[in-house]
Amino acid sequence: MLRRAVVLGEPDADGLLELELLEGPLAGRRLAAVCYPELGKVPREGEEILANTLGPEMGLGTGGLAVAVPTGGLGKVPENRDHFVKLPYTPLQHPASPPGESAGSLRGVPVAVLPLHSHLAPACCAAGALRPGCRVAFVWQEGGALPVGLSVLVRKLREQGLLSVVVSAGNCFGGDVEAPNVYAALLAAAAAADLVLAGIGPGVVGTGSPYGHGGMAAAAALNAACALGGEPVFAPRFSLADPRPRHRGLSHHTRSVLEAALAPCRVALPEGVPQEELRGLPGRHRYVPVPFGAAGLEGRFGLTFESMGRGYEKDPVFFDAAAAAVALALGEVDV
Repeated sequence: MLRRAVVLGEPDADGLLELELLEGPLAGRRLAAVCYPELGKVPREGEEILANTLGPEMGLGTGGLAVAVPTGGLGKVPENRDHFVKLPYTPLQHPASPPGESAGSLRGVPVAVLPLHSHLAPACCAAGALRPGCRVAFVWQEGGALPVGLSVLVRKLREQGLLSVVVSAGNCFGGDVEAPNVYAALLAAAAAADLVLAGIGPGVVGTGSPYGHGGMAAAAALNAACALGGEPVFAPRFSLADPRPRHRGLSHHTRSVLEAALAPCRVALPEGVPQEELRGLPGRHRYVPVPFGAAGLEGRFGLTFESMGRGYEKDPVFFDAAAAAVALALGEVDV
C-alpha cells in the first residue's frame, strides 16, 4: 500500500515523523510515521514521499504506523562486510557487520526467553531489582517488528540503565550488534552481558494456526540456547484478562512453543497459574513455581507495563511471568 504523502515537520532523533496523506482511503489524514536511517535518506519537512500505509489502512495495533519509503542512498558505496546483509535480495538490502567478540558457549550464562515484546520491561526491571547493575542483553528475533528503531520501550529501558545491549538476529536490524541468526546472536549477547534475554520486537505475526505465529521464535531461542550449552528458562504467556479464548489462561502460543522445544527446559510459573493449566504439556520440561513477580517494579524504575492496552493492575500474572523467569534464570529464588 504505497501512497503519496507530504512530510509535516522535521523527523525526531528516532526517525518518528508526521505525514499528511495525499491519496488513498485515508487521503487528507495526518498519520504518525517512522523512517529508518539504515535504509536511506531521512525525509525532510515539506518533502513529498511515498509511504507504506498498510498498517493504518488495516487498522493494525502495534503495526499501525505508516512507514516512509527511502528516497535515496546514503551517499557512499558500502564496504564489503563479509558478505553479510540484512533483508537480502530485497530492494532494502543493506550491509551489516557480523558480531565481533562472542562467547564460546552459553554454559553458566543465565538465559530467559520471553514470548512477547511487552514482557521485556518487567524482565529488565526484575534484573535491576534482583541484581543492581546487572548488564542485560536482549536478542531481538524475527516474529514481530524487524527494526529495533521502532521500539519506544527499548529507548526507555536504555535511558533507565536497565538494558545494555540489543543484538538484532536474522533480518531484524538496528541493534548494537547485528547477527545472522539466533545462535550467533545468543553468543554475542553472552559476551556482553550478565543476563541474556531473547524475544521478538513489537507486534507479533498471527495466523490463528497452532504454529503460524511469531511466538514460535521462542522455540527457536530455547533450542539454540540448549544446543549451545545453556539452560534457558521460558516465561509462559499467561493471562486472566485476555478476552480471546485461545490466549486466556495459558496461551496456545506457549503450548506450541513447548511442543517444539526439543531439549528439556525450565518453565517459570508465576503465582496465580492453576495446576490444571499444565495438563497436556510436554513432560520433558520442568515447570517451576516461582515466588517472585513484577509488583512494585513500575514505580521503582519509573516505567509502565502494558500489553494490548492492559496494564499491570488489570493482568498482573501476564507480567509476573517475565519477572519470574528472570528470577529463576539468575538463581535468585529458592525453588
